Amino acid sequence: MRTRTRRVVGIVAVALTLATTSACEVPDHLVENWVQRWPAVTSSEGRWFVDHVGRVVLLRGVNEVYKSPPYHPAAEGFGDDDAAFLAERGFNVVRLGVSFMALMPEPGVVDAGYVTAIEGSVQALSRHRIHAILDFHQDGYGPLTHGNGMPAWATLTDGLPNPDVPFPAYYVQNPALQRAFDNFWANREVEGVGLQDHYAHAAGELARRLARYRWVLGYEAMNEPWPGTDWTACATGCPDLEADLLVPFYERFDTAVRAWDADAIVMYEPFVLFNFGHTDTTLPRIGPNGALAPHVYALSPEEDASVIARSVAAGDASGQAVVIGEFGATNDRATLERQAGQLDDGLLSWAFWAYNENMVWNQHQPPGPGNMVESTMAALTRPYPRLTDGTPLELAFDPVTRTMTNRYSTTRPDGSQGDRGLSAYEVPATVFPDGYSVDVVGGRVRSAPCAPVLIVEAAKGGAEVSVTVTPGGDCAA
Repeated sequence: MRTRTRRVVGIVAVALTLATTSACEVPDHLVENWVQRWPAVTSSEGRWFVDHVGRVVLLRGVNEVYKSPPYHPAAEGFGDDDAAFLAERGFNVVRLGVSFMALMPEPGVVDAGYVTAIEGSVQALSRHRIHAILDFHQDGYGPLTHGNGMPAWATLTDGLPNPDVPFPAYYVQNPALQRAFDNFWANREVEGVGLQDHYAHAAGELARRLARYRWVLGYEAMNEPWPGTDWTACATGCPDLEADLLVPFYERFDTAVRAWDADAIVMYEPFVLFNFGHTDTTLPRIGPNGALAPHVYALSPEEDASVIARSVAAGDASGQAVVIGEFGATNDRATLERQAGQLDDGLLSWAFWAYNENMVWNQHQPPGPGNMVESTMAALTRPYPRLTDGTPLELAFDPVTRTMTNRYSTTRPDGSQGDRGLSAYEVPATVFPDGYSVDVVGGRVRSAPCAPVLIVEAAKGGAEVSVTVTPGGDCAA
């Protein structure tokens, strides 16, 4: 189980100190201390990720998925310098790729060395208070069907034709790939154990090692699942296939992970065709702490907006948190600024695709000027409310005027009211090199002028708070 003793002691100490102060005032030194103790996401409440007392945490981050041997981020050079670089720019989550073929290279045999390598990346992120999503990643099933992720021993094609068709066309043109998915969904046995049971066992072993890290946000069951031979039904929505194929698999995965980490958030996706904006998903909340993690890869701004709206609607309907696990896959600044704005409109957490493909040129060298895609980093480094003591209602950032506006209710998603009403905003210096000014309605600023983290305190008894951040300010005030 996840170890919390040290975190709980710290929380209790701060709480006891606060309890001895005036009900109307949080001392400045405690505000500063609070900023240094960024709370991690511990659960979800409705469509929101929340911390230990129910404050909403918005996630902004990147994907780091290495699809070549030995299939772990450190082999590509991802490490502490990258985590520090991301944290400095306000990012607080990384979706780390996990390869089932590397995790379980033989039936029933988990590679402890691979688990250690993944653990090293989690440790690097944890040192900088960045959440990790362990993404069980596949594209095109596995190398045997010209994709990646699934080992040869788990690729049961029944001898069907296996043409070398590139991504993404192989999903609809490769019979062997389709049959491999069919057999996975059917839980065909290998050495007397179902494929899904092998997979779930591997996930459980990873969770057993990582359960002690509080910055492990959770585990994602499968990247971009494909329905198999009967894929055409999903072009217009396939609730029956979701219920018959995805739900049983996700339940196995959830059970295996929670056997070792009962508090982990288990994430899952609809079938990949959802990501184009023309279908809905009826996936229920899986387990006590499940979250929906679709992608946004539509072909127009209107279709991107459709995916986002359908994702929010699905989360609201099923009472589960939502994170957009992938979007982007481009270095076009205008596209990224538009997509990031649409995600802000939906008040959604997100992870950009991808750090190693679209942000940094060479991960074996320190990231920064000369070793990063400046336009992509500029498009995605944005101010936002990282922690809201209440429920977000509106969020927008204009990259031209560098103006952020945010409005939130002081009532938390669980219906409770915070004792202190402190909310925190990432205001990256790269966005506001000339400092910033803040206008608050329904509260007041509690942080120092131009502080790297803006702290806003809600007015006692107030129902809503509005915050506007604009460039330029008297940072010496």
